[in-house]
Amino acid sequence: MQLKQFIAVAGFVIGLVAAQSAVAGEVHNYTELIIGDTPGETFTIDADTDYYQHADIGIVGDGTLTVNGRLFLTGHMYVAGSGTLIVDGGEFHIQGNDTNIYVGETGRAIFQNGAFLHYVQSYVAQHNIIMWGSGSTQLDDTTVDCDGSIEFIYMTENSSYSATSVTYNHWKTWYLWDSTTLSLENVNIAGDIVFYDTPAMSFTNTNVIMPWLYFGSGAVIDYEFPQPANPDDPMTMTFDSSLPGVSGIPWSLTLDNCRYIAWGITPYPGSDVTVRNSDLAMIMYRFTGTGTFDLQGIMVNDSSYTDTTVPVTDRSLRLIGTHVNWWKVDVVDDFELTADSIVFSEMVTKNNAKAHLTNSTCEGQTIHLGALDDSYIHFKGGEVWSYVSVWTNATLILENSLVDWEKGQYIYQTSNIAHNNARLYCLNSNMKCLPEAYDSALAMFASIDAPQTGFAGFPVQIPGSAWIAAGPDSSAAFDHYELAVAPEGTTDWTVIENATIEVHGGTLGTWDTAGLTNGNYTLRLTVWVSGYTDINPPENYPAYGDIELVTYIPPRKKKGGCALGDPDSGNPWSTLFCALVLGLGLTLLRRKSGVSASDLNFEL
Repeated sequence: MQLKQFIAVAGFVIGLVAAQSAVAGEVHNYTELIIGDTPGETFTIDADTDYYQHADIGIVGDGTLTVNGRLFLTGHMYVAGSGTLIVDGGEFHIQGNDTNIYVGETGRAIFQNGAFLHYVQSYVAQHNIIMWGSGSTQLDDTTVDCDGSIEFIYMTENSSYSATSVTYNHWKTWYLWDSTTLSLENVNIAGDIVFYDTPAMSFTNTNVIMPWLYFGSGAVIDYEFPQPANPDDPMTMTFDSSLPGVSGIPWSLTLDNCRYIAWGITPYPGSDVTVRNSDLAMIMYRFTGTGTFDLQGIMVNDSSYTDTTVPVTDRSLRLIGTHVNWWKVDVVDDFELTADSIVFSEMVTKNNAKAHLTNSTCEGQTIHLGALDDSYIHFKGGEVWSYVSVWTNATLILENSLVDWEKGQYIYQTSNIAHNNARLYCLNSNMKCLPEAYDSALAMFASIDAPQTGFAGFPVQIPGSAWIAAGPDSSAAFDHYELAVAPEGTTDWTVIENATIEVHGGTLGTWDTAGLTNGNYTLRLTVWVSGYTDINPPENYPAYGDIELVTYIPPRKKKGGCALGDPDSGNPWSTLFCALVLGLGLTLLRRKSGVSASDLNFEL
C-alpha cells in the first residue's frame, strides 16, 4: 500500500509526501492513511486543524504522526515497526465500533503537554489499547476520558506502559501477560490490575489500586493482607516472594505512598492459598481445563468466612476469618460449570467453556455477564444488575431472568449487545434495555405473558412478544413463530398460532379451549429465522409458560336488593339502609299475609 495518495479538501489538494502538514480548518480523509512506508516520513496535524480520518491509520517503518490539533479517528490506529504517534498538547478522539489503538514491535505512542485522549463510546470495550512486542505507551500530563465507561489496556510480551501526572476521568482495567512493565506515578485512579506470568508493576503516589494478585501453579501463600488503620493513610510495600508466607510467585508489585488499595487474588490450578484475617475486595476464581463442577452457594458477594475451603480439587483456597466483598467467576478452556444460588460481581466465559446458572445474581460491580469465543452461558431464574454482552461466536441464553442496570452499584453500560457473529436469546426475561445486535450477530426475544388462569370452554388470549434483531451484516430474517399448548407433563402439543409477523408486546394468539378439561397446561413459543444456519439456532430455544384452566362460575345474581342502595357495595351505610328498608317491608308483608322472608327467598 502506497502513501502517494491525495486528499481533496475544500478545494485544496494535499500531497502526502515525506514531510506533510494538514491545512488549517476541517479536513476529512476517507482512505487509509499510511505514514512511514517512505523512510523518514512525518505527518503533522497542526494546532488549528480538526482532522477527521474515516479509515485506519498505520504508522510504520520510522514514520511519525504528530497531533498538535484535533484528530477524530473512525477506524484503527496501528503503531508498529519503529513508528511513533505523538499527541503533543493536542486531542485524539477514537470513534466507531470496536476500533482500537495497536502499539507493537518497537512502536511508541506518546501523549504529553496537556494532551487529551478521548474514547467516544457507548458500550464497554468499544475501544482498547492493545500492545505487543516491545511497544510502549507513555503518558505525561495527559487527561483520559471514556464517556462514563471503561478503558481497557492489553499488554503482552515485553511491552510497557507508563503514566506520570495523568488524570483518568473514568475507570480502567489493565491486563498484563508475559514480561510486561506497568509504571504509574501521580495518578488519580489506577483501576483494576489483572495480570499473569512475570510482569513488573510499580505505583508511586497513586490512588485507587485494585491488584488481582496472580497465584499460579506452585505458588504457596499463607498471608494476612495489610490494611492501614486509617483508610486515608498511604501504604508503602513490595509484594513478591520475599514476603513471609509467600513463595512461588515470579512477579513483583511495588507500592510507594499509595492510597486506597483494594486487595484481590486470582488463585489458579496448582496453587495453595490461605488468606487469614483479611478484608479482600475480590476473588477471581477461574474454572479452567476440561473438568466439570457443580457449585452450590459458597461464592456469595459480601460474605465472611470463618474457616472455609473451596471444594475444588485442582487447587486449595482456604479463607480463615476473612471477608470477601466480590466474587468474579470465570469459566474458560473446555470447562463446564453448573452453579446454583451464587452471587457474583461478574462472569465471563471463554474458549469452548460452558456455564449453566440457576437462581443466581450477577451484581455487576466488576462489570457484567458475558460470553466470548465459542463459549456458552445458560442463565435461568436469576438477575443481572448491570448488562449482558456476547462476542465472537458465543451464545448467551437468558431464561426467566431480569436484566436491570438501575439495580447495580456502578454503571458502566446500559445496553445489552450481541457482537460479531454471536447470539443473545432472551426467553421470558424482563430487560431494562432490549437486546441489540451488531455486525453479523443475532438477538432473539420470545416472551409469553399469559394470565395464570383461563376458563375452560372459553377463548383465552395469550399476550407476549416474538421478534429478532439481526446485525447489519447478517442475512438472518424473521421467518415465523409458533405458539403451542400441551397438558402439563406431556408432549402432546397443539398449535394455537403460526404467524409470520413479529409481535412486540401484543397478542401472540387466542387459545380455543372448547372441550378441554380443567387442569394445568404448558405453553410453548418458538421462533424461526430464515437465512441463518448455526449450531445454536433460535428454534432450539423456545420460551415456556404455564396456565391453569378452571371452571367458569357466573357472577352471583341478587335475589332481592334495594333500589335505594346496594348491600354488596362494601359501603356499611348502604348495607344498613337496605336492611332497614327490607326489614320494614317484610314486617308489613308478614302482618298482612303471614308470608316469611324464607318463603320469599330474600338474601341480604
